[in-house]
Amino acid sequence: MHPNRLATPTALVLLLLASACSDFGIRDAPPVPPAEPPGKDEDDLGGPPDWQNCFEGFHGEYSNLSMDHPDVRFRSRDDAKSNPDKLDWWSEPSFQRFDPTLDMGENWWPVDEGLEGDPAHFAVRWRAWLRAWSNTSMTVTLGTSDDAWVYIEGEPAIELPGMQPFEPEQYTIDLDGGQYPIEILFAHRDAADVSGFRFRVLSGDVSLCYPNFDEGEEEE
Repeated sequence: MHPNRLATPTALVLLLLASACSDFGIRDAPPVPPAEPPGKDEDDLGGPPDWQNCFEGFHGEYSNLSMDHPDVRFRSRDDAKSNPDKLDWWSEPSFQRFDPTLDMGENWWPVDEGLEGDPAHFAVRWRAWLRAWSNTSMTVTLGTSDDAWVYIEGEPAIELPGMQPFEPEQYTIDLDGGQYPIEILFAHRDAADVSGFRFRVLSGDVSLCYPNFDEGEEEE
């Protein structure tokens, strides 16, 4: 048999491999999400991260709410007296996770454990650290169905209590340069055919990063 015929399959394989390498290349693996810190205190906000090397995103605590939960009552958006400190929506998380973005969109049902009414009733507490690199105005879009609050350093920055449709709007928050804990509270209590949440920073000289839960390693 002619030697060129034996060499042809091998040459084709090498040619295909070279073409694949040139088209796709070798990419770095995506960063590993932060692991849930063992023994983290329930009320621990975590410390500020290393701002030069941190994970952009939030620590989320997801709670399931039963239909007979005393605070799962249908209230109108006019009920602006809702105080999250007096609500028991976030006290018993079903699970916790790293959320790189809070742009969940519509038809979002993250908790379903087979309770009566699932997945219609659930609540989420997100925590992160916000750094304003200068005196700046941060513009965000927030859309929520239903209740939502945004706290910066323990003070309310946006308050949207009550039942409401998912209609994102823009808000501007003035910040002095510095770093602040940010906490976002959300609860869905409406029917199982409507849901949605979106929180996104549109502009501002700011960064948002996952908290540092390692004691003794907080950055100033």
